[in-house]
Amino acid sequence: MAWRLLVAIVVGYLVYGLYSKVRQAFQRGMSGTGETRPKGPEELVQDPVCGTFIPRREALKFQKDGEDFFFCSEGCLKRFRRGGPE
Repeated sequence: MAWRLLVAIVVGYLVYGLYSKVRQAFQRGMSGTGETRPKGPEELVQDPVCGTFIPRREALKFQKDGEDFFFCSEGCLKRFRRGGPE
């Protein structure tokens, strides 16, 4: 009985991981930036909400007043939209 629960947890974890990757790829495709992966050291950008540094190609991009902002997660992007950088 316990092994069924363990299998269900592992399968759920794998499905969630796949879902997250697909969602991020879809969001990057919808941004329309057309950027390609840089050929050299990877550029890091800082999330203005939590201060985390993330690779530019993995960050969520948001434009406000002609300025680009990059975020590590949907949560940070939503917090920024509600009240700006903290």
